[in-house]
Amino acid sequence: MKPYYQDEWVTIYHGDCREILPSLPKVDLVLTDPPYGIGWGGSSASTRDWDGIVGDDKEFDLGFILGMECRVIAFGANCYPNQLPHRGRWICWDKRVDPRADKMLGRAFELAWVNKHSGFDKIYRVMHGGVVNSDIGKRQHPTQKPTSLFKMILLDYPELSTVLDPFLGSGTTAMACKSLQRQCIGIEIEEKYCEMAAKRCSQSVMTLNI
Repeated sequence: MKPYYQDEWVTIYHGDCREILPSLPKVDLVLTDPPYGIGWGGSSASTRDWDGIVGDDKEFDLGFILGMECRVIAFGANCYPNQLPHRGRWICWDKRVDPRADKMLGRAFELAWVNKHSGFDKIYRVMHGGVVNSDIGKRQHPTQKPTSLFKMILLDYPELSTVLDPFLGSGTTAMACKSLQRQCIGIEIEEKYCEMAAKRCSQSVMTLNI
């Protein structure tokens, strides 16, 4: 299977992750923001012109991801709680940081499920609002996460060296992995986002920032 893009740290495949995953090697961590099944259509006048998200127009069966035998961190899991195999632990991404910013566009926080049976829930505080991404300016994908957020999460799992994102979008997971010198495998069903992710990775200057 030929990658859409590949460099020293990142490999990107274009296609349906359900078809590609069986041919991939084992990974240590899945860090992903899958379709929630909520029919996302934009939260304001500035985001309603975005195209819909493939797989988000109806409930999407994520059992093949949530049940993987590695560490799994899946954003938006509060939107598909019936699919979670156990209570797990939770990440809260505080997008406002300061209560005075709570009136900014969009949701003030987002949740991610972690397939851990012990330990503690955790908050990551990274400012983010409206259509502007906190670390790259205007978003390239409707649900794009800040690279700095994913770097913070990865730094809490230093022993997990190979990361998979089966819903890569515009490549945030790949960018975070590359900056930390982690191997990343990304899969994206829409070619336009494969191209965005590949462009971001090819233009990035890798720095180890711990």
